[in-house]
Amino acid sequence: MHPIIFDLGFLPLHTYGLMIAIAFLVGMQLAARDARRVDLSTKREFDKFVLDLCFGILIVSMIGSRIMFIIVNWDEYSRDPIKIFRIWEGGLVFYGGLISAILYSVYYARKHGHDFFLVADTLIPFVALGAMFGRLGCFAAGCCWGQTVDASFPVGVQFPAGSLIYSSMVRNGLIGPSAEWTLHVHPVQIYDAVGELCIFLLLSFIRTRKRFHGHVFLVFMFLYPLWRSTVETFRGDKERGLVDVFGLVKLSTSQIISILVATAAVSILFALRRRMGGGGSDADVPKPASA
Repeated sequence: MHPIIFDLGFLPLHTYGLMIAIAFLVGMQLAARDARRVDLSTKREFDKFVLDLCFGILIVSMIGSRIMFIIVNWDEYSRDPIKIFRIWEGGLVFYGGLISAILYSVYYARKHGHDFFLVADTLIPFVALGAMFGRLGCFAAGCCWGQTVDASFPVGVQFPAGSLIYSSMVRNGLIGPSAEWTLHVHPVQIYDAVGELCIFLLLSFIRTRKRFHGHVFLVFMFLYPLWRSTVETFRGDKERGLVDVFGLVKLSTSQIISILVATAAVSILFALRRRMGGGGSDADVPKPASA
């Protein structure tokens, strides 16, 4: 794990920031390429529309994901407000960015006369791919870490001094300030990245066989929360806080959001299927661009 790829003194290049940049650039280019394959006889320059939308999503999602992280960790940021602007150290909540991006996309699609669900189906596979790159960035920065495990655990990992998990363990007395490495932990960032790659591959398969606009988007909105909730059970950064649900169970903020998102996705999916009479298709299946 290398939090900083190189440091010129005045300009350190953080791996986390680099991976976030790669996620957006790769996602934007692939989404625009896919938009060219969608047959829209009355809607021209759909790929240009998608690129313009992606630039807006870049800004809105970064702000939304940062705001949610600050809210969840307000105790820490209230003590040192300047940390709010140290985004290169990590500190983005995926759901904050996703929800912000969806709301912005609904507004932007309606403004330009496009079907939001068609737009969402075009973009969402690459959101999953981008999230994979983001989790690799988390792994490099040592944020979003896992629970401690025995040193003999087959895939347990340690993070070096300077990583976010190292600082947390020192602060909580789990290791001494002179330690070179953290305790062994679950590599939950890698678990998440593998899951998101699998979701991307599945969505890429579904998008050429979808039955209606919104099909691909809603599958993601069900599968990702399911996977995220599973991975959350191995998370160790409990400083984010847990919510006591009716005195029965303690869930993280992301698990609560996951339940709400997955429930909404299933409800909308069944509603759209009923509207289509359980069959048929109103979808413009992606086709190769004309020569």
